Order: sequence, then structure tokens, then C-alpha cells
Amino acid sequence: MTRFYELPDTLRGLICAWVIIVFILGIWNAMRAVQMKKKLHISISVAILFTVYLTLQVIADIAHRQEGGRNAQISIFPGNICVIWWLLFIGMITAISISLASFFGKWKEDHITQMSVKDSIDRLQAGLCYWEDGGRIILSNQYMDELCFLLTGEILLNGENFYRTIDSECMSLPDGSIKLFLHTLVDFNDKKIHELIAADVTELYKKNEILEQKTKDLQKMNENLKRYNQSMEEIVRKQEILDAKIYIHDEMNRLMLLTTAATETLLSEEEFRRALTLWRNNAILLGSNAERNKESLDTSEIDKLAKLLGINLSFVGEFPKNISSETRELFVAALREAIANAVKHADAKNVTVEMIRENHYLTVVISNDGIMPEGNINLGGGLSNIQRMLETRKGKFRIEYKEQFSMILTIPV
Repeated sequence: MTRFYELPDTLRGLICAWVIIVFILGIWNAMRAVQMKKKLHISISVAILFTVYLTLQVIADIAHRQEGGRNAQISIFPGNICVIWWLLFIGMITAISISLASFFGKWKEDHITQMSVKDSIDRLQAGLCYWEDGGRIILSNQYMDELCFLLTGEILLNGENFYRTIDSECMSLPDGSIKLFLHTLVDFNDKKIHELIAADVTELYKKNEILEQKTKDLQKMNENLKRYNQSMEEIVRKQEILDAKIYIHDEMNRLMLLTTAATETLLSEEEFRRALTLWRNNAILLGSNAERNKESLDTSEIDKLAKLLGINLSFVGEFPKNISSETRELFVAALREAIANAVKHADAKNVTVEMIRENHYLTVVISNDGIMPEGNINLGGGLSNIQRMLETRKGKFRIEYKEQFSMILTIPV
């Protein structure tokens, strides 16, 4: 059987290259074992590395002897061993080295190491840097290193010097991006260290600008809508005044025709009462729709109107004294309209005004003992004006006619 030193130089060189590869793998295993801090794996790795080193020495000594040199005693016995045993020995060492390397690779995937932490930090889409007082860097990721070079043109070596170059929390960089920098002090090994975080807020900043522009556009649109609403209210008010004037004109024409006919013919008592009723209703109509330019009104004229029309007007509760002239004018207008409607449509004799003060609101309930209406009530003329005036003052208006007809106003005071 062929002994190892009898092999041709070519085959022995291939075996030497194989052993060198195993030696390099052994160095990597030894470094991983030291990093893991496992004594058993360190011992195995060092033993394999030492064994492979001796094997390389033997192969080198045999090659030296083949060239006519003087060989060492250590290579005499291994050189006389059969080649098969050499191959088995190197194969066993290779298998052990590959098993160790596989174990270390799996361990790295399942455990957190310093290198895995650094690798993870470098993958962050944000800058991260820690340093001690004086500027000595403890940890920084690749993102922050690139930012430092972009801002200063230098490598990140001193945290304090780099932080001084930051003018504000939000900076626009030469590449057009916008970065947000946050600096805090954190606890680390019983001392305080500096933490600097840099985040890319370019898209957020652009969206914020778009949002601000849209807000301004909406504000302009809102102002236009307010002006349009005011113009619409004015148009509706003028239309209602026009409708009221047309109605009054028609009623006066009908009354004049009836009065003219009464002067030419003899009327019965029922027809005479009907004519007087028309005169009274038109007088009330003219009084309730007349425009008033007084800045402040009181209830004295309401009392006079009620007595003139034969209405017994009673109040429950006190009307607030310290209120605006607009609120008082609204109350008087609503009361005047309620009395006029009670006479015209319900033939009422008594009108009760109940006032309830709750927090910042005054609830006014105006009721009469007249004839209950049939069907739904269409708000028009004076009632629609009262409703609109209340809504512009953030008040409420509603009508109830269960036991008696009531007009309920909720007025902010």
C-alpha cells in the first residue's frame, strides 16, 4: 500500500490545499466559539485548529525532504502511514469543522449577538447615534454616518461636534430631503449618555403643506358660502315682505269692496259683524307686519294691543333684565305675532306667557285658549320670520297643540 511520502507532488499538493481550507475554517470556528463564550466549543475548536496546524507542518516537512532537505523527526512516522489513513483522518477533521461551523451558524440565527444588533441598527430607515460626554461615539448606524458626511463632509467621529452642526430640530438637507432630529439623555451603565435620532419627514412635510393649502381653500370657500347664505336670507326676507304686502293689498281691496257694498245696501247683523271682523283682522295684520326701527322695545305696547283686541294677557315667571336689545326685540315680536294669530285664527280670549330660565337659555311658552287647528300648520309670514331670527341666534322654535295651542321659543341669553 502506498505511503504518504511516496505520493506524487501533485496529489500531495491537493491534500495540502484541502488541509489549508480546513485550517481557515478552524480559525473561523475558533473566533465564533470565543464570541459565544462557550468553553467546550472553544476547547474543541482550538484542539482541531492545533491538530490541523501540525498536519500542515508534517506535509511541509515531507515536501522539504523530497526536495533533498533535512526533515524533522516529527514527519518520519506520519510520512510512513498509508494514504488511506491520511484521507480518513483529514476527512474526520473536515467533518468535525463543518459540523461546528453549521452549529455556530444556526446559533447566530437563533440568538442575539452584538453583530446582529449592529446589523439590525444599520438596516433602520432612521439615523441613530449614542455618545458620551466629550463626544466619544458608543454606537451609530450607517444612516447617521451618511447624514453626518452629507452635512459636514466628514466621517462621524465625535457626537458633540456633529450635534453642534444641527441648527434646528427640522432641517432641510442639500439633497432636498427634510430630517427631524431628536436629542435626549438616556441611562446607560449607571450614567447618562446622549441619544440622537434622525427621521425622514419629507413626505410628511409635503403633505402638511398640501393640507395647509387645502385648509386655506376651504376657508375661502366657507367665507363665500357665508356670503351666499346671507344674500339668500336677504332675498327670502324681501320675498316674504313682498308676499305680505301683496296679501295685505288683496285683503284691503276685498275690504274696500265690501265696505262700498255696505254703504249702498242695507246689511244684516251677521254681515255687519263679518265686516267689522275683517276690519279688525286687517288692522291686526297691518300692526303685526309693520317694520319697526326702534333699537329696544318693551312689553307696554303688547299690553295695549292685547287690551285693544280683548285678550287677557298673563305672565308666569320673570323676564330677564340684563339681556341684549336683539333678544328683547325677538321676544316682543314673537309675542305680538302670537297674539295676532290667537285673535285671527283661534278666536282666543286668554294668552299665557310662561318664562323658564335654565342655564344660559330662556324658554318662552306662549299658549292660548282658542280653537285648536286642524291638520298640520304651515309656517309662513310672521312665524317663519320668528323661526329664522331664532336660528340665526342659535335658538330653537317649535309649535305644540295637544291640550292647547303653544308656541315654544328657546332663546340664548
